[in-house]
Amino acid sequence: MPIEGAVKRGSVRERAAGERGERRAMCGRYASTRGRQELVDFFGVEHDEAEDLEPDYNVAPTKPVPVVLTRRSGSDAASGVGGEGRAVRGASEERTRPESRSGSDAASGVGGEGRAVRGASEERTRPESPSGSDAVTGGGGEGAGVLGAGEERARSEDVRELHVARWGLVPFWAKDVSIGARLINARVETAHEKPAFRRAFALHRCVVPADGYYEWQATDGGKQPHFIRPADGGILAMAGLYAVWRSPDAAGERLLSCTILTTEATDDVGRIHDRMPMLVEPERFGAWLDPALTDPEEVRSLLVPAAEGRLESYPVSTAVNKVANNGPELVRPLPQMGIPSVSPLTLF
Repeated sequence: MPIEGAVKRGSVRERAAGERGERRAMCGRYASTRGRQELVDFFGVEHDEAEDLEPDYNVAPTKPVPVVLTRRSGSDAASGVGGEGRAVRGASEERTRPESRSGSDAASGVGGEGRAVRGASEERTRPESPSGSDAVTGGGGEGAGVLGAGEERARSEDVRELHVARWGLVPFWAKDVSIGARLINARVETAHEKPAFRRAFALHRCVVPADGYYEWQATDGGKQPHFIRPADGGILAMAGLYAVWRSPDAAGERLLSCTILTTEATDDVGRIHDRMPMLVEPERFGAWLDPALTDPEEVRSLLVPAAEGRLESYPVSTAVNKVANNGPELVRPLPQMGIPSVSPLTLF
């Protein structure tokens, strides 16, 4: 069974926090429509724990999203989220198509143009507990199972797994999950030293797959949304961090959550917004996901801004502003929708 709360919609308080119209750092909306099998093949996933995964063209904070992570060798005998995931032995292995995930149209806690919370809310000063209770290997000790208490299985090596997490990191020391709506992004320049993120940066890194992300550009006629995606139409592998939170009120309830690392936007990207998600190139997936790699500087060296010509941008309908809207029409260039538009931008 999945982690309880991992796919629950944001609370009223969380949604209201985003409806106050505050300026937010990117990335606050994105599209994630790839199927489980495509993600398994692209990321070399060995164990599939992603239940209830379906296309989402308007991912917003507190919604459930796919993440790829590596479990530490011999860390525990629990199988991922709850022991009911499937071992992946190859692309030819048959899988049952997932049903619709609950809460996929959940309100985001992001208002206006859906911009993410600014850096000040990302970088909290809460003291970090040394207990290691959010570690991938333990929730109250380094040997305890964290992501679930399912059937035991031996691990002779690190295992790459596909999970569904709640977007908005909930640190293990949080009193409740509401903090997650304000921690959807972490600045790569400071994540390694901020209390909310530094443990995850050292031990709990993940990749957050996307088709592309939305950003809003100020124009004379208002804020125009743009969709930014790989120029080759491939998967955008955004660098992320994850945490496992245990509810103090419900025994055994766990929540897997994540945040997306951001960096300064380069060249033409900066004309739309001054921040962009940090990307992980395929040849660096293994090192980025390796829980044994803990040196902050070495970890940071794995991340580089998108290469020249890697991304493209074009204006899309303002329908994306409303979280309830969700469909392929959100990512279509405006000319294809019969709406007058400025010329598409090619980044870099």
